[in-house]
Amino acid sequence: MKNLTRRSFLKGSVAAAGVGAVGLHGLFGFSTAFAQDMMGEDDDVQTVLNLAATAELFASTHYLAAINGDLGLSDVQMNYLKAAFISERDHYDLLISQGAQPVASEFYVPDGLFSDVAMFSQITEVAETTFVSAYLAATRIFASAGQTAFAVTTAQIAGVESEHRALVRQIGMRLPNDRSYEQFQFANVSGAVPTLQPFLDGSGDGFVGPVAPPSDDEVAAIRNEAGDLGYNSDIQPYAAM
Repeated sequence: MKNLTRRSFLKGSVAAAGVGAVGLHGLFGFSTAFAQDMMGEDDDVQTVLNLAATAELFASTHYLAAINGDLGLSDVQMNYLKAAFISERDHYDLLISQGAQPVASEFYVPDGLFSDVAMFSQITEVAETTFVSAYLAATRIFASAGQTAFAVTTAQIAGVESEHRALVRQIGMRLPNDRSYEQFQFANVSGAVPTLQPFLDGSGDGFVGPVAPPSDDEVAAIRNEAGDLGYNSDIQPYAAM
């Protein structure tokens, strides 16, 4: 699907977001979350954890496939992706330790995503922008509930996802730091589901898969490169301090 652009993908995502609650009923067990969002109620903690873990598992799957793909990136750009992979996996492991249960174990991507640099940059920017917004929503939920440690932790993660967004924009030869504030797109984490749905079920036009998530050996192999990459593994989530 070489003609897929960020604009056309976002247009489809907006259309998905407009689907009625009946059409979304039962989607990966999110019907309750969508109902809460429509009523203006906050996602519960388990919903936040489950959706965040799903996003992180997808992100690590996505970056590993890019690392192993045919994008023709420079060594420096490949290091960006390896560091992004490590951080996404760290986020995933943290969420799992808190009882998260991912709702998908394999994923779908646009055909040609890992051999077309422009498409990879554009689609990854969409995903990372959505992740930032989702973690900002989680920060709002935890802050509203007086859960300061969790609110700070989700803000920490949002900051890292924003770094990923900037770097994939740079890979696509677009200004990396193009805004004063990250975008707050939705009040609940469940608001991210329509944008991410094609990656979860392959429903998008031209999506292929499924793509299996990284194995333990694949995770360990890239983690072993952390020192050579200059990756800082010492910073801890606030909730664990």
